[in-house]
Formats: sequence, C-alpha cells, structure tokens
Amino acid sequence: MSLKIEQQETPWQRLTARLPGSGNWNQEEGLSLPEVDQQKAMIVQMQQQVQLSNLLNEINNEIRSTLDIEEILTSACRLLGQALQCSRASILVKESNTEKTLVTRGEYNAGDYPMQLGMKVPISNNPHLAAVVSGQESLALTKFLDFPGLNAQTRKMAETLKIKSMLAVATRYQGEVNGVIGLHQCDREREWTDWEQQLLEGVASQLAIAINQAKLYSKTRRQAERESLLRLIGNQIRSTLDLGTILQTAVREVRQLLQCDRVIIYQFEDNWQGKVVVEDMTVPWPSILGDMGEDKCFRGNYADLYQQGRVKAINDIFNAGLEPCHVDFLDSLQVKANLIVPIVTSGSEENLLATAGSPVKFPGKLWGLLIAHECGDTRNWQRQEMELLSQLADQMAIAIQQAELYSQVREAAVKSQAQTQQLQAAMQELRSTQQQLIQTEKMSGLGQMVAGIAHEINNANNFIHANLFHAQEYFKVLNEAIELCGNACPEAAEAIVRINEELELDYIREDFGKMLNSMREGSGRIRSIVMTLRSFSRLDHAEFKAVDLHEGLESSLLMLQNKLKSNIKIDKQYGNLPPVKCHAGQINQVFYNLIDNALDAIAWADKPGELTIRSWQSEPDWVTISVRDTGSGIPAHIQDKIFDPFFTTKPVGKGTGLGLSVCYQVIVQAHGGRIRCVSQVGEGTELIVELPLTNQKG
Repeated sequence: MSLKIEQQETPWQRLTARLPGSGNWNQEEGLSLPEVDQQKAMIVQMQQQVQLSNLLNEINNEIRSTLDIEEILTSACRLLGQALQCSRASILVKESNTEKTLVTRGEYNAGDYPMQLGMKVPISNNPHLAAVVSGQESLALTKFLDFPGLNAQTRKMAETLKIKSMLAVATRYQGEVNGVIGLHQCDREREWTDWEQQLLEGVASQLAIAINQAKLYSKTRRQAERESLLRLIGNQIRSTLDLGTILQTAVREVRQLLQCDRVIIYQFEDNWQGKVVVEDMTVPWPSILGDMGEDKCFRGNYADLYQQGRVKAINDIFNAGLEPCHVDFLDSLQVKANLIVPIVTSGSEENLLATAGSPVKFPGKLWGLLIAHECGDTRNWQRQEMELLSQLADQMAIAIQQAELYSQVREAAVKSQAQTQQLQAAMQELRSTQQQLIQTEKMSGLGQMVAGIAHEINNANNFIHANLFHAQEYFKVLNEAIELCGNACPEAAEAIVRINEELELDYIREDFGKMLNSMREGSGRIRSIVMTLRSFSRLDHAEFKAVDLHEGLESSLLMLQNKLKSNIKIDKQYGNLPPVKCHAGQINQVFYNLIDNALDAIAWADKPGELTIRSWQSEPDWVTISVRDTGSGIPAHIQDKIFDPFFTTKPVGKGTGLGLSVCYQVIVQAHGGRIRCVSQVGEGTELIVELPLTNQKG
C-alpha cells in the first residue's frame, strides 16, 4: 500500500501559473489585458522585494559573522556586484566625521579592471562625490565623464579606472555621512533603473549601521592595541636593558598600529643634526637609516619647542605653511605627511629651583624625535595617534635613561674590574718579582758561597800542588842519600838492610813516587772542579759577554752529577756554535733548571730513561739548545701554564713553581730570546731555548 502526498499550491505559484504564456492561462476567467499587466507589475515588484530582502539578509549575516570592517564591506561589494551585474562595486569610508577624504575599504571587481581598493579620494575636488554626499538620494550617471565640473585629475582617475557609468549613494548614520557606495560599469554605458537605485539606497541604510558598528569596534580595538603596545614596551623596559631591541620593537609596532609607511627614531648629535638610529618601513618606500641628510631649516628655536613637549602633525607638507627648504627636504625623503613627537630625557635628577617660594622644574634633554611618515598620500593625523606616540616617546625616554645609566654603571664596573685586574696583576708580578729576587738572591748567595769555597779550596790546593814538586825532589834526595850511605859505609849498609826488612823501605821507596803522582792527579782534579764551580757561578763575568754555551751545559751537568743514576743515559749532540753574547751566570742557571727538571721527570717515570742535550745554529743570528727527557710528559691543557710563576707539575713539597718562570724571564725578557715546550703524554718533554747571537737587551 502506497501513500500519495500532494503538495499544496502556493499563492505565488497560482499567480504565476495564470500569466500569459504559462500554459495555464484561461481566457474564460474574465481578466482584461490591463488587469494582466497590473498583475505582471505586481509580480515583478514582489520579485524585486524578495531580491532586496535576500540581499539584505545576506549582508546582515555577514555583519553578524564578523566585526572586521574590511570583511563586511568586501562581502557587501561582492553581493551588490553580483546582484546588479556591474563591473566594479566599491565602498568608500570616512575615517571621522570631520574627514574630508574618503578611503576605499571594500571592493568587488568582476573583470580585469584596475583596483580601487585603498585609494584616497578627496571630496572637495570631486563634484560627483560632493553631489552624492550632499544629496539624500542616489546619483545615477550613464555618461560619467559628462558630469559637469569634473577637473583634469578626476577625469584622469576615471580613465585609469575605466569608468563609463556610475551609480552612487551616501551611507548615513544618524544624519551623518560615513561612507559612499559606488557601482561602476566599465565595459559599456549603462542606464541605471529606478529599481537598481532603490535597491542601492536600501542597502546603503543597512551598511551605514554596519560601518558605524565596525568603526566603533575598530576604535575599541585600536585603543586595546595601543594599551597592549604600551604594556609591551613597558614590559620590555623592565625585562631587558638592550636599548636597540626596545626601540626596534617600538617602531615596528607603531608602524603596524598606525598603518603608516615609515616610522623612524632620529637621534640628535651636534648642532641639532643627527641620524636615524632605528627604522621600520614598508615596500616600496626606501630606507633612510643612518645619515638621511642635513635639514638646514631645523634651528635651535625648533629644538626649544620640542624640548618643551611640542607635538607637530603635518597632514600635507605642501599645504602646511612650511618653509620651502623644509618642504624640499621632506619631499626628498618621499614624505607627504608626518607626525613628530619629541623624546625628552630628564637630567641626572629632578632639578628643582625655589623661585619666589615656588619650585620650578627644569626641562629635560631633547634626545631625539619619534617620527611617523606617510609617503603614499596626505593624512589627517588623529588626536589618539598623537597621544599614543607621546606616551611611547615617554616610555622610550625612560628606556634610554635606564640604558644610559646601565651603560655608565657597566663602564664603571669594567673600569673597576680593570683596576682590580691591574692590581691583581701588579700583586702577582710583585710576588713573582719578590720570589725571583729571592731565587736570584739564593743563586747569587750560592754563587758567592761556591766562589768562596772554590777560592779556599783553590788556595789549599795550590799549596798542596806547589809542594808536590818539592816533595818529589826531596824524595829523590833522600833516595840518593840512602844509596850513598850504603855504599860509603859497610856498617851503615847492614843497618839499612835491617831497616829495609823491618820497615819495608824498598816498598815505600817504590810506592812513594806513585803516591805523589796520585796526589798530583787529585790536585789537578780539585783544580778542575774549582774551575767548573767558578764557571757556573760566573761571578767574574757579571756583565754580558760572548761565551761558549757548551761550557755552561757541561758545568750544569757536573753540578747535577749526584742525580745521574746508572739507569739514566746522557746523549750529547753538540753542534758547532759560535760564541753567544749573554749573561753567562743567568744562562747557566737556565741550563741547570732545565736539566734538573729533565732528570726529575725521568726519575719519577720509574724506568730507565735518556737525557738528550742538543745544540745547533738554527738561523744565521740564532742558536738553539734543546733538553729532552723520556719522562711521563706534560698534558696539553697545562702546557701554556708551565712558565707561569708558582705553577708546578711536581709533587707537593718537591717544587716551587719558579724554575721555568725564571727560565722564561732570563731567556725572553733579559736576553730577547724564545723558549717553548714540546711534550706528549707518555713520550716525554722537550724544552727548546733559542738565543740571539748578539743580545739587543744587553
């Protein structure tokens, strides 16, 4: 079983079904032709009302869906353009009730026609706009260029936009015009019908409310954005002392908020001239960061006004009464309008002067200017925009003062730190010098002691050595006397034989000569040791003198003879060295320290080792001495420290940390030479000393 559902015929369907040509027309119903025409007109009117209602509903839906004025107006333009099938639909808005210029904020383009969006159109120079704004009804122009009073600029704009016909109406809210809706036909001339005019007027009343609401929302949003920007800058001032970051953030946010072409911060230097230190701009406007040229019209009295807080808004540089040179300067920067706010920092403190019983506050220092540039067109700067820039300038002044104070504190800290470091370095150098003096004094005392001991030993040895010859002669005489007595007197001969048997006289006579020879050799050895001691101490050569470095190496080895164990091999690889002009005692001290450290390194390695001493002439005017051991080596990260005073790799109590420091002082500072370390852990250490043949420091 099936159910058949019949749809009920609507009045609209019944009415249209009875029209001629519908297939349902019945002449018998008794309608005359005038009545039929009247019904047709009613149907068309109803269709138009439905179309207007649908259009208004769609626009209302767009208004309810967003408060963004660009989105609302763009959607309205699209709906109007599609409904009336025109080439272009645009909506121009007055930014304020006192504004004399309209700005295109919404547009629909049905073809490849030039865009009008963003264009600013003054009312005073365009009679067709003046007629629309002053009239209560729409203005329909079939031939736009025939409208009376169009000037050359307006005709050029119409030709650029390819406008042939125009239908326009003003949007009014509470009697005040807040915008203009314009429909353009660009491909042909068009007769605008009464219905199209009525439809546009109906939409205008609805859009007037939307424009007003969107402007209120935009105003509220801009106020919130201004407060947000002020909070942002304030937070940055509290969170960072980087002035560049604060200023760059400020100009970027200001340009975006004001929707202008360029925002700069100009800092004064000398004679009220300066440079742009921070900038943010949009393409295609050029950058003027740095030196933007000299404004010869800027005088000291201008600076006085800005220093007192003057804010200057120039809506049109060519119609603001500016001096020609200042107009030329701004024009060279491609500026059409600008807004200038001073950045005034206070003095070091709030200076108050009591005058006639009332405190007078001195003005602060004019640090620079915060400037907003409009480059594409003129602009009427609003009071809220001036207030915003003034508040930001005050915030920047605080940031600049804090940055300058921080810079001063930091400079003072750096100076204090530098002075502390200098004092520490002086103390360290004093300690080092003191220890070196102590070490030098010790070495000098040791040298004097060695020299004194050597002198005393040498005196005693000279006495022994000088008498050995006489003892040898006396021994010969005694031998001859004994021989003569034995030969001359037989009784004496028997006594001599008996004495010889009892005292082993023959052995004494035979061994006494050998003993004298041993004493002579011993005395010579003592003389050699004394000469070595004198050579090491070099007290007889206290000034720079050309010496043989090999003698110093040998004397140092001799002084360290007690450290030469049986498991240490000495390898001498001496080259042919010319005499070197140096302080021999100091150089010997260096050799002694280097060889002593090398022997200690080998001993601490606890294995058989080798000490290698090499010498060669590395350059025509330089000689090189190398002392290498096969000890444990020095780690790379401390090799740069081994010449520092009091730094030692020896166990606690085994080293003072002054040996290599003294070597560095002697070689580098006293003799103009070089000393370096080549070492690898596990393979030993090599200390290389380079000395000039002729020491310039001597």
